[in-house]
Amino acid sequence: MNKKRRRRRGNEGVNGGKISLPVILLIVILGFVVLFLGVIWKFQFGGITVEYDPDYVPEISLNAEDNVLYPLDSDLEGHEDDGVDTILCIGNDVFSYDRDEETGLANMIADKTGATVYNVSFPGTTVAYAPIGAGTEIDTYSFVGVAKAIRSGDYSELSNKAADMGSDYVKSVDVLKGLDFNSIDTLCIMYDGNDYIQKRTLYNPTDVDNLMTSGYEFDEYTYMGGFVAGVKAIHEAYPHIRIVINTFTYCLAPNDTGAMLPGDALNYGNGTLTDYYGRLFQASEALNVSFIDDYMGFITEEVADEYLTDNIHLSVSARQYVAYHFALLIYPQSVNGD
Repeated sequence: MNKKRRRRRGNEGVNGGKISLPVILLIVILGFVVLFLGVIWKFQFGGITVEYDPDYVPEISLNAEDNVLYPLDSDLEGHEDDGVDTILCIGNDVFSYDRDEETGLANMIADKTGATVYNVSFPGTTVAYAPIGAGTEIDTYSFVGVAKAIRSGDYSELSNKAADMGSDYVKSVDVLKGLDFNSIDTLCIMYDGNDYIQKRTLYNPTDVDNLMTSGYEFDEYTYMGGFVAGVKAIHEAYPHIRIVINTFTYCLAPNDTGAMLPGDALNYGNGTLTDYYGRLFQASEALNVSFIDDYMGFITEEVADEYLTDNIHLSVSARQYVAYHFALLIYPQSVNGD
């Protein structure tokens, strides 16, 4: 009788499909372990940086068209160096993202160069003004607008509107108002491809013919003209400052149907993103501005998911590349150990 009961119970365990609770728990635990290991593998070996690694050394693309220039001796006459390396970063979202964290681009630059770094960034802004009649309050904080305020030393318009624009605007205006520009050694400018996406006119042909003309008034409602006008404004006021432009990176832009297409392929009528890059290079060379190329050979369609958090904003990995690239070319002693 007992043998029959034991045999019957054994058959129920096989044919009835019943699994004990400990076995179920073990399966669940193993499932989570596999999932966790998969995530770790993706982040550590799939090219994605989980967090900022100050010791990370990216491989700078050989396709980058970097052009490192130095201030003219005449621009340095009468200026006394205080012996402290000081950098001012001006831009839009590339600097405003994570601005108070170690993963913020300006903070990464400070870490890489060992310099004192100030962050003046206004999210959502562009280099150029919007077309006449289409501008809004945000235009006040475009690069050309900020540059004019720096030249005059009058930040009242920026300050009056900042609270309505957000905390990043307030912080950046406060930084501007507290700066002694005679102590600034390097100006690091970087704007993403927002001018292209916002369909700012690329350039005025007359501007191209007058890049070297003294006293010429550039078209501030174009990308190239706005950049030139802004650089000239700052240089006129503080000629000793070494000016460096970090180019925008690859980005995606919406077509008429809302589909996201590569910026180097989509033309809104002003040219592709590559055309904006070309005019930026032309202007920087004429102005004796160092050109740090974060466009050619860096982010491509194939690796966009790794370096962009959406269609345009930079991931932590991308910011590490930009910070190291800047330090390598402008403050090489800080990364080479000289």
